[in-house]
Amino acid sequence: MTRRIVCLLACLLLLPAFALAQDSFVMAGFDGEDSTHNWETNGFFTRMEARTGVTFTYEQYDSQEAWQAAKDAMFASGELPDVLFKASLSTQELIRYTDSGQIIDLAPLLETYAPNLWRLLEENPDWRAAITLPNGKIGALPAIQVPATQNALWINQTWLDRLGLEPPTDMDSLRDVLTALRDRDPNQNGRADEIPLTFLGPWELKFFSHAYGVVANDYNVYLDTDGQVRYWPDDDRFFEMAACLRDLYADGLLDENGFYTADNLRRITDDEATLTYGAFFAPTPVNLVTYEMSKQYVVVEPFVYEGGQIYRDFISPVTRGTFAITSACDSPETLLSWVDVLYTEEGAIEAMVGYEGQDYVFDAQGYWNWKGGLENMSTAVLSDLSLYDTGDMPWLFPYGFYSQYAEENVRRINTELDKLTAFVVRPFPEYTLTAQQSDDVRQLQNVLGTYVDESLARFVMGQEDLTPEGIEAFRQGLRDLGMEEMIAFWQGIADGLE
Repeated sequence: MTRRIVCLLACLLLLPAFALAQDSFVMAGFDGEDSTHNWETNGFFTRMEARTGVTFTYEQYDSQEAWQAAKDAMFASGELPDVLFKASLSTQELIRYTDSGQIIDLAPLLETYAPNLWRLLEENPDWRAAITLPNGKIGALPAIQVPATQNALWINQTWLDRLGLEPPTDMDSLRDVLTALRDRDPNQNGRADEIPLTFLGPWELKFFSHAYGVVANDYNVYLDTDGQVRYWPDDDRFFEMAACLRDLYADGLLDENGFYTADNLRRITDDEATLTYGAFFAPTPVNLVTYEMSKQYVVVEPFVYEGGQIYRDFISPVTRGTFAITSACDSPETLLSWVDVLYTEEGAIEAMVGYEGQDYVFDAQGYWNWKGGLENMSTAVLSDLSLYDTGDMPWLFPYGFYSQYAEENVRRINTELDKLTAFVVRPFPEYTLTAQQSDDVRQLQNVLGTYVDESLARFVMGQEDLTPEGIEAFRQGLRDLGMEEMIAFWQGIADGLE
């Protein structure tokens, strides 16, 4: 064991000096529904063992249902593994099991045994707030990805170039562009089959709020500059947006199936299929079209409203609940130092792609690629190299490295997404709800949120009038269903964060 420690400190200089009390642990976790990994043989764990000397026996789950049942059973029986990795722990589970002592509070240990993560949390207080529970404890470590994933508006630049058009900059120019995409056969097949803008229900349409100077969260609330909670559907600008979308829908500029389809039904998976989508919301164009088709799409910058541009920061850079240590563990310090490697650039890159020269190489331009090229990498080899591609693992995603991948279109998509970085705004500060708070707001949201979404759909489809009388009836519905309670709830949360 001493030889392992000496080698570890000499080679890595990443871990604090302490005597390992234990170097073999039981690990359980959820690798994701689409996983093809085998933790027993996966290169990630092999490389981490070489770095740290720490080994595991594994209880791996590839079904969310099975993992949830396993979690429930292990905490109920008290027969716990040492560590939960890719743990998929909910906030309520973390509160419950830190209160019971079955998951240990990591907060007092981070500064000493996870100095790399500690430095990140010190430099980014919002990240620490995001993983701190209402009981003041840190029950699990996060996945951190900067910049965070966004639900961007993508448009077909090839079609715009073909028609001599510029990307839209506001709702008026959006109408002009979508009209041209509808009428001027940009896919050049002689048929009027283009769908100017496809969308997935009222949830995606609400991303157009940025065109009216508002970004709200999924509860339809946001915090204004005075620290006051506002309910977006009660704002006059909400009805301006609804009226604009109604006109676009009536003129065939929005997908007629947008309120009825499912995401998997919209996806184009065959390069030989006719491309019909002019614009859509998605994290990347590959979510909706083939990789080859994705090369045609660019991000539309946020629309200008009163001289400014903002966009909803959709997903926090912090994903909670990915790594927890249980009361069964005799040496939590060892496990913290093990995982802290993943919060360094060097450790995260190695976790993602393996060893330079052996698994990947850099070219003369400074771009990296799999050794031998991706075309020579079998699915099995890629699956064995790493396990970052399924589930949520604890680490700092090495975005800078990832963005230097040799495949030009990958770099291009990342560059497109970077266009949003300067404009994204969090609608509401980071927060963590207690179990009671979650129950309270869930009951409100189930009624009020459903009413908002269904009403917006009916407004857009022309099934309900946007007359003064219709708007007042809708607003009365908001009041009747608990809008004021919703505002008061979130105001209390906001005030408590100060």
